[in-house]
Amino acid sequence: MIAILLYLIGLISAVATVVVVGFEGPAIYTALMAAYASGWANVLPALGKVAASLSWALLPFLGGLVLMGFARIMILLGSINRALRGPA
Repeated sequence: MIAILLYLIGLISAVATVVVVGFEGPAIYTALMAAYASGWANVLPALGKVAASLSWALLPFLGGLVLMGFARIMILLGSINRALRGPA
């Protein structure tokens, strides 16, 4: 039961982070296309600015993935435990 709750919390965290980052997508696209149009010398600094502006999203997204992975391990261990007990 706890494993399913952990999995859901991780899933919500990862999906919510992707959705919030998606709202910033048009501004990121505009900035990168403007940098690309102004020359290759401006593309790398523009990518650095985009990465810096999205650095807040790394921890909730990776945290959600880690929670989901931990919950999957707990579910797997629980099913192995049940299978080793044999028929009830």
